[in-house]
Amino acid sequence: MKKKSKHAPLRRRHEFRYHKVPVVLDSGHIFNIKHPAYIFLEKGNIFIYVSLTHSKKVGENIVIELKKNPNSKDQSKSYWIVEFKEDTKNRFGRKLPDWKIDKFDDLNILNEYKKSKE
Repeated sequence: MKKKSKHAPLRRRHEFRYHKVPVVLDSGHIFNIKHPAYIFLEKGNIFIYVSLTHSKKVGENIVIELKKNPNSKDQSKSYWIVEFKEDTKNRFGRKLPDWKIDKFDDLNILNEYKKSKE
């Protein structure tokens, strides 16, 4: 029987899903909000992704405008937050079938990810 490697290889993904983000209220109540995420890499049971938003400013994070909004039903400008996150697959919902990433935007995200790992 072949042994599995400790380090799973990175696989390319081009999909959008809603990510469940836990929010804690002052009362201590915890609930999940859904936020769209672009998953561009997969490593075993882990997705590597960036969050999408319509806001030009999100806290202290750098936000870059996408060339084309991935949601074909939405004509407003869309941005991606330059903060690369990893989370397990079970924290994501189903695929968003009508969402497509522009090739330029995909390469831009991948290049920024590679720069951050250097």
